[in-house]
Amino acid sequence: MKLIKTFFLLVFTVLISCSIILFLIFLARGNENGNLVAVLRLQGIIVNYEGEEGTIDTTQVLSALDNIEKNNKYKALLLIVDSPGGMAAPSLEVTYKIRSIKKKKPVVTYIQNLGASGAYYISSASSYIVSNPQAIVGSIGVIISVPQIYKAMDKIGIQVINIKSGKYKDSLSPFKPLQKDQIEYLQNLVMEYYYQFVRDVAENRNLKTTQQIKELYEIADGRVFSSYTAMKYGLVDEVGVLQNAKEKIKQILKDKDIKFVEIKLYRRSPLERLLGSNIVNKIQPTLRYGVWMIID
Repeated sequence: MKLIKTFFLLVFTVLISCSIILFLIFLARGNENGNLVAVLRLQGIIVNYEGEEGTIDTTQVLSALDNIEKNNKYKALLLIVDSPGGMAAPSLEVTYKIRSIKKKKPVVTYIQNLGASGAYYISSASSYIVSNPQAIVGSIGVIISVPQIYKAMDKIGIQVINIKSGKYKDSLSPFKPLQKDQIEYLQNLVMEYYYQFVRDVAENRNLKTTQQIKELYEIADGRVFSSYTAMKYGLVDEVGVLQNAKEKIKQILKDKDIKFVEIKLYRRSPLERLLGSNIVNKIQPTLRYGVWMIID
């Protein structure tokens, strides 16, 4: 008798859980009716893999952006940026994806706290940039860091011998001093990426004249700026808060009744990272797609 009661209690719990899930799905679908603006937060260091808290996995970002681009329900995109930048190639990929979306629907970026380096690269591709009065903007530039620990190794009697195919193969080795020609080689490499960065920012910000390009190079020396100074230099369009960014989208779309829907990117739980996603999903299935939430 006790076993039967336990069985019925378990069945009842499952039915209630399923009903709640179906209700939430129905509610979410109901909220998606009408004109929507997709909201995507880019917070943390830009990488192209799933890292710990405080990173932006661009593989998921690109997948979300692809969905936003193709889905006609989304009339615009609002990016909320708070990032110091990160890896160069992933930043470029997201930048070019924003360019593609911008051709079909407006993209407004709100720099909430920090929009530097690769994060500014991405922001620059949008249709319009609003920056918080207390935000930090800029840091247009490229850097390659080479740690040097060979002196410490000499003191403890450790030596590393590199067997290499060419003289530049160990240019980034921390176990030896950089030679003059290697420094020159790395400097040329950095400048090649730098020129592409500046050219893309100029194109994104519609800076076309010789004078405009010259002025951009003058400030593109790695410095960061306050929002007001960034606006003076043409790096952002407006200094304001999140509501100003929303109002700008409403103004562009000429629609005051649009709904802002936030896309939450999937992130593995600590248990999944510890045991592995496959094992955890067998125990407790996880919704891997974006969680949609009306934020306005």
